Amino acid sequence: MKSEKGDINKKCSMEEKMKKNSLSKLLITFVALFIVLTAGMKAYGEPNPDETDYKKWSQIAVSSVKEKYPDAELTDYKYVGRKEVNENETRDTFHIKCTQKNRSFIVKADVVFNPTNGKLITVNIEELREGGL
Repeated sequence: MKSEKGDINKKCSMEEKMKKNSLSKLLITFVALFIVLTAGMKAYGEPNPDETDYKKWSQIAVSSVKEKYPDAELTDYKYVGRKEVNENETRDTFHIKCTQKNRSFIVKADVVFNPTNGKLITVNIEELREGGL
């Protein structure tokens, strides 16, 4: 009788150890997965260099359009995108909605800059069409 109880206790003990071992492995797997998935994320509130960069060039685009169309009201703008022209030139393109003398039109502003040193190279302004963005 005692040996049967001892065998049962050993079986229970083995099952408990296996459950604990499985749970430990599962926990380690989840922690490792969490670390891998969050490793590339930025901290909340940390500025994104591309976003800061984009804001700088959008301000230049808007001020250049205001300079070319001083009587126009700039009502909206859209960031179209970025294109690497070559290793020394990158172009950010913006569409800016303007209203002047009851006429609404879109102006394309290409801001070309050196991505290495962050210096402005040129701004090209072109009236595209009448209408909205």
